[in-house]
Amino acid sequence: MAEKLENLIKSVVELDFDNSLKLVREEVESGVPARTILKDGLIPGLGEVGKKFERHEYFLSELVFAAQIMDASMKILTPLLKKDVGKAPSVGKLVIGTVKGDLHDIGKNIFIALMRAGGFEVYDLGVDIPVEKFVEKVKEVKPDILGMSAILSIATEGFKRVIESLKKDGLRDEVYVMIGGPPLVTAEEVGADFYCNDAFIGFETAKRYVEGKRTGKR
Repeated sequence: MAEKLENLIKSVVELDFDNSLKLVREEVESGVPARTILKDGLIPGLGEVGKKFERHEYFLSELVFAAQIMDASMKILTPLLKKDVGKAPSVGKLVIGTVKGDLHDIGKNIFIALMRAGGFEVYDLGVDIPVEKFVEKVKEVKPDILGMSAILSIATEGFKRVIESLKKDGLRDEVYVMIGGPPLVTAEEVGADFYCNDAFIGFETAKRYVEGKRTGKR
């Protein structure tokens, strides 16, 4: 199993779409849990792609292609992850979406994959989401965390509008607000609790938050 997962990491890093999906399917057929395939294969592979991007060895086109490998893999794994989450107690709830005026979702989708692998119930609203839809979903599912993403500077005003609307409806103190994307604004500027542009750091932060919430150490 470990050898196949190492091969999956290598295949993702090498941007070998067909072989990556073949290895994912083989692991599923062998009975390897979807969470393990994600946590020990796909996500480390994406992490290495991200490092290559930071070192300017890969460029945006490679990053997008790696995200496509992840998206195709998640179509295989998501039904299995949902079954796994259904069997185990939920770690916490996340509502997430890309704000109005922005159609980018690469980072959001990687974060979602990490959160699902970590046992979170995830409600993905998609992209280009208006304020009202964020607020309605928060009211409906009462999540622990609200995540908002954007990479366009013109869209970041959406962060502030959603948070102001949550305050108006008396919901702001009930949810931990995380924003993500390039460093266009700080959390303080828009009234969020946390900002990051690294899905792995975001996941660890979310996990610490819900653990603190359970133990009263927030």
